Amino acid sequence: MVITYHPPHGCADLLSELAAQTDRVLIVDNGSPPESLDALSDATLRIGAVVMRLGENLGIARALNVALDYAHQHNYRWLATFDQDSRMTQTMIADMCRTLTRYPDPAAVGLITPTHVDRKLGFTVKNRGHEASGTEWRIVASTMTSGNLVKVEAATGVGGFDDSLFIDYVDHDFCLRLRDGGYRVLEATQAVLLHSLGNLQRRRFGFLRVSVTNHPALRRYYMSRNRLILWRRHWRRYPGWVARDVRRFCSETLWMVLYEGHVPDKLQMIWRGIRHGWRGIRGPYKSDPA
Repeated sequence: MVITYHPPHGCADLLSELAAQTDRVLIVDNGSPPESLDALSDATLRIGAVVMRLGENLGIARALNVALDYAHQHNYRWLATFDQDSRMTQTMIADMCRTLTRYPDPAAVGLITPTHVDRKLGFTVKNRGHEASGTEWRIVASTMTSGNLVKVEAATGVGGFDDSLFIDYVDHDFCLRLRDGGYRVLEATQAVLLHSLGNLQRRRFGFLRVSVTNHPALRRYYMSRNRLILWRRHWRRYPGWVARDVRRFCSETLWMVLYEGHVPDKLQMIWRGIRHGWRGIRGPYKSDPA
């Protein structure tokens, strides 16, 4: 499945790539105007894609749950989840399936993730820590959504994705809840997905090369709010993951201040996100409620 929201022109190529490697292509659209989806009409007709329009932007988590319900109702065992700006290599799905057979306990796997390589700069986006590794595989704590194979039975068993998070950290929360359910997150180290992580740039800070994502202020709100929600939700069972993410938040904020534009607006939204996360406010963004 592919989640679309004002899809770019290159999304049609992703749909063709996905059709060549999967049984059925599902598009869940999060409120794009009709003319935005018209550009995909030729591709959807050619590959026989199923298109489900939500009518408004209900968030990434809701779109994922709609796709999960579809997969469950149609007796699919695995659901492939993609962002609209990703691109697949020709053997990515096959490589992931091969990796599953090489893992000693495939029944315990709830999600398989590829190696994510930034489309613009060509460097590998590393997942957050790993517990074990073997031939072509690693067990990781969590991963981003795009390119994953999600075991439908496992996903429905842990309650699917958290709609209230709306966007950002939906994927990491889902992975940690899979782990709570006794499942593992398996990274296929030979499978490659080309993915765009914001407007990523690499900058030099002394002897370091640091990543700057240039996310807009609203995304900074969701990232900081949902981080705080996850820290409070998972710190008892996953203190190492939370500690790494706290450090990551501090370094991301520092690089943002040093290298990005519109810093005052972004800092204001980060603070608002922290405040809302502490108060348990979820769902789509609303300015400070009483």
